[in-house]
Amino acid sequence: MKKWQPRSALVISGIFIALVYFQQAGASPPQQNVPSSPVVWQRIVRHDPNYAICVATVDLADARVSVRVTRGGPDPDGDGPWTTTLEPVREIAEREAFDIAINGDFFKAQATRDIEGRNTGYTRGKFATPEGMAMTDGQLWHRAAKSVPYLAICTNHTARFGRSLSTEPLDPAICQILSGSHLIVSNGLALVYNSAFATNRHPRTAAGLDQGGTRLTLMVVDGRQPKLSIGMTLHELSEEMIRLGCYNAINFDGGGSTTMVYREPGTHLLKIVNSPSDTKERPVADVLGLTVHAPIPAPE
Repeated sequence: MKKWQPRSALVISGIFIALVYFQQAGASPPQQNVPSSPVVWQRIVRHDPNYAICVATVDLADARVSVRVTRGGPDPDGDGPWTTTLEPVREIAEREAFDIAINGDFFKAQATRDIEGRNTGYTRGKFATPEGMAMTDGQLWHRAAKSVPYLAICTNHTARFGRSLSTEPLDPAICQILSGSHLIVSNGLALVYNSAFATNRHPRTAAGLDQGGTRLTLMVVDGRQPKLSIGMTLHELSEEMIRLGCYNAINFDGGGSTTMVYREPGTHLLKIVNSPSDTKERPVADVLGLTVHAPIPAPE
């Protein structure tokens, strides 16, 4: 008669046999709890009206993620009025070994009119300076002449938003700063602005944080391309960021500057995720970039 064994004993015996097999075969047991990517992509396509949106959500608490702000090119005139030169987002990201990057702050450029399309006056190498505060690796390389909102990346793998005057001291825990035009979400609520800039639809670039400041959401929405995407007002942008789980959010430079790039897993080449409204990349003054020491899924 076959002796009865408790189910738990059978399970333990099965595990023991499997381990013996792997040891004898010179193989390793199957890996468990393989870490997932700290980056999650979303592509959002809507119709009537048309919207094309791309979102990258990043876990800042993951030690495999590092975030940096960097200028386009080096300071071209020392103590002069300019602090950088214009460079395309993809070229800056390649130089800095970023795996994901978005355009940053609004900026002024030397002898330039804001012309849309292929004949834009914003060209590579022009002397420029951002409108707001800018910091890279703890070094503040531009102070704002007026109170502006900014995204601050801190040394403890968190981020937060602030607003600063040129004379206000900064928290020493802040290591990166990128400024924008408007805070669009504050404490979970959409902020409303009534200027033409706010109420007209444009391509937009935004960043948001969850309440704990450890989940960073980067979003670009294309615009000025009716068959693809009409763009968003600031209020529509804020509502979208809230829907994505942001407790606070900021609007960065948009229009022809709106660009997001990522490093393609197979080729390791940097690709543009969205469709810039100038029909090509517009050089910009600074970017927010991420280096991710882990597999990154493709946006598609």
